[in-house]
Amino acid sequence: MLNAEIEQWLKQLHCDGINPGIQELLYYRSKIHAFARHHKSLPRSSQTGPLLSKSRGRGMEFDEVRHYQPGDDIRSIDWRVTARTGKAHTKLYREEKERPVFISVDLSLTQLFGSQFVFKSVQACHLAAALAWQAQHKSDRIGGLIGNGWLHQELKPAARQKGVLRLCHALLDVHEDSLARWKDKQKQQKNALDENLKRLRQLVRPGSTVYLISDFYGASNQLLDGLRVLSQHNSIRCFSIYDPMELELPQGYSSHPLAITDGREHVNINLTDRQQRKTYQQAAQQRWQAVQQAFKKRRLSLTPISSSVPLEQQWAEVI
Repeated sequence: MLNAEIEQWLKQLHCDGINPGIQELLYYRSKIHAFARHHKSLPRSSQTGPLLSKSRGRGMEFDEVRHYQPGDDIRSIDWRVTARTGKAHTKLYREEKERPVFISVDLSLTQLFGSQFVFKSVQACHLAAALAWQAQHKSDRIGGLIGNGWLHQELKPAARQKGVLRLCHALLDVHEDSLARWKDKQKQQKNALDENLKRLRQLVRPGSTVYLISDFYGASNQLLDGLRVLSQHNSIRCFSIYDPMELELPQGYSSHPLAITDGREHVNINLTDRQQRKTYQQAAQQRWQAVQQAFKKRRLSLTPISSSVPLEQQWAEVI
């Protein structure tokens, strides 16, 4: 995007690209009708959600009115239709159940990077907020786990806006902690993702929807195996946040080398060196292909989300 476009989007989002605020997370509440897909389907036997079942009973989703039959619950009689027709009618409902939705966000120090639009960590917060508002719109209960390797916020599912707002404030608290550690040049703790998953498995109950947002740097086989186990009784979807510079370095003419770090190791790259840029690109592609293959092997969904463009322009990939 051009600088003018970036400034316009940041202004619209009430965002500076580095320090997320509550206003930009609330922004996605107004976008529900713009990018949410509404659909109804039959639920799986072991899962619950805002999905309609064939069984009719005392639920929240009105189905139809028919003549009263012996054995019908008298509390379901439609007195208006009965008075108008002179014959007893009863209301029928299709059962609707709330589904717990857990949004797990990794705000490790590797997420504090952005070359064009916003930090990966900020985009992760935006995505989490958008998914939470969408779930709230469907009357699901929202819980989650926000962590960075040091600080963790565990949220049990809560209904209505309460669940979303708790998640948004947890995102801001953990992100602020990550920024402070990043500015203090602290080194990222190892196995932060594994610790997040361990805590997440204690929170999630069978039949839940789980969204996992991370850049998956340092994702171990143990982590992926754990996600596979979790997916056996839950709906799991993973989002990988990336910045274009992590895949390919720009061609530059600066006399100073570009300093790059993954939170633990530091290297300097000369942008004028074509071979160094090629080596970097090959290593980045191999790393991304390895991640994709590891997820595919375990039949786990993985969707890449760029931090270089607004989330709204990528919503087709999200849904």
